[in-house]
Amino acid sequence: MDNAFYEKSLYRILQGRLRLVLGDLVLYVYEPDADLIEESYDIYDESYKQAYFRGCYLKKDILDILVENDLWTPFYEKQSKKLENDIEDLKVDLYKTFYDKRKVKSLKFQIRAKERQMTDYIMKKHVLDHASCEGVASFARSIWLISQTTKLKDGSHYMWDKFPISVVMDHYSSDQLGSEVIRRISRTDPWRTMWYAGKKNIDIFGKPAYQLTKDQLALCSYSSMYDNVHENPEAPDEKVIEDDDCLDGWFIVQRRKHKKDKKQQEIDDMISNPKIKNSQEIFVVARDQEAANEIYDLNDPVARATVHNRQETIKAADGEQISFTKFHDVRQDIVTSSHQQAISKIKGGR
Repeated sequence: MDNAFYEKSLYRILQGRLRLVLGDLVLYVYEPDADLIEESYDIYDESYKQAYFRGCYLKKDILDILVENDLWTPFYEKQSKKLENDIEDLKVDLYKTFYDKRKVKSLKFQIRAKERQMTDYIMKKHVLDHASCEGVASFARSIWLISQTTKLKDGSHYMWDKFPISVVMDHYSSDQLGSEVIRRISRTDPWRTMWYAGKKNIDIFGKPAYQLTKDQLALCSYSSMYDNVHENPEAPDEKVIEDDDCLDGWFIVQRRKHKKDKKQQEIDDMISNPKIKNSQEIFVVARDQEAANEIYDLNDPVARATVHNRQETIKAADGEQISFTKFHDVRQDIVTSSHQQAISKIKGGR
């Protein structure tokens, strides 16, 4: 997409409307104001009641139906969560190898592939949402909002004499701006100049935040995000900031670092006794597997290798009881300690 598309999208956001050209007819679909949004929930509530009394399922019951019919399984749940983690790890790898063009191309290909798989799982899990009470009510509310916000160029309401609401609804849904588009707009001119000027004058859109459209709010949110990135003492290179996947990787690295530092501080607070704190090994009881993984991640590479080697030794014992001194690292410590004691005795004898 060229710069013209992004600039056109910017002014669409600023205007708070979508311009539709349907043959010789030009329509404008405006974003609803607070009054319309409030009123739309009357439509939602009424449609919800009607759907409920017609026997539609509640959204919370839909998942049980999917599971009963093998449309959603524990395997799918596990795979979808794994994909989330895989995508995060790939973005971290991308950030760390950003200047290796060959690796960047491969990693981006893998990210897109896994995102498509993730989308497939999301569609599987929510395939029946539209048939729930909430789904029926949301659709009725959306149709009503489109009927109230579609206008002609002169500002008068369209009377739906040439095209049905469903046609405009389809265009409106398919023409939504994705996060990647709004992110691009928020970090480049002409918006960036508008943003700085608006912040200085404390006036961006000339109205309170609760009156902003969802795209306007997203634009301001991403603009603040990029401000914070540039102001961060550990801010990445500008080329990294311009690449969404790579910047996501930087965010993930920062989040994981903060989480690890926080967990380390919690452990340090638990182990206030200096004798325990300075011990060679410290054992902490985890409440569950997730907590165990977090504690494990606090180990340095050498300690992780030690844990791995001990697990392999236990596995090789095939259920038999193992003495602590059988572990390879413990034997090494014993040999090293004996060697040091022998040297000390020799020095003492001199």
